Amino acid sequence: MFDLKKFIEDCKKAVMSNQAQPQVKALMEEAFSDPQALQQALDDASPGKSVAPLYSDEYLTILRVATPANFISPIHNHLMWAMIGILEGEEKNYLYRRTSDGGMEVEQELILNAGSGIFCLRADAIHSIETPPGQQMCGLHVYGGNILQRSSRSVWDPETMEELPYNFEQVMSFAKTLSAERAAGG
Repeated sequence: MFDLKKFIEDCKKAVMSNQAQPQVKALMEEAFSDPQALQQALDDASPGKSVAPLYSDEYLTILRVATPANFISPIHNHLMWAMIGILEGEEKNYLYRRTSDGGMEVEQELILNAGSGIFCLRADAIHSIETPPGQQMCGLHVYGGNILQRSSRSVWDPETMEELPYNFEQVMSFAKTLSAERAAGG
């Protein structure tokens, strides 16, 4: 049976080691070995919330993330590594790189789902996500820092591709627009 409190304590120890990412990945893999127990623990800890912080300090953030169907995020960065596991649904990730002219181009696309294992997102990664129409996504994210307080993050304006300081409300506004455009066939 998955024990959320023990998982948090184990992650706190892991991030203080010199092998933080591999240790957290192993903890995530163990947690996902019983997906029903993990899902139940996350639902009990954060009923009805789309992004629910389960733990956060300067070195670690653990989030339950539930993304609605047909969701598209703008391009953004985290400035810290992340481990992402999907319990339900699907999440398509687009990983970007900066071009020599200051633009952005897709470097890699990958689909995460309940059977894809734990995805390790690099600290310098720039990405966006989307969920398919008709299918919400639920996952567990573990970050190597305080993602909720990282003020130096960036988001890219979807229309102008201008890099802007990260602001959660603005990110959600961009996401709402992008998702509505896709729903309308645009």
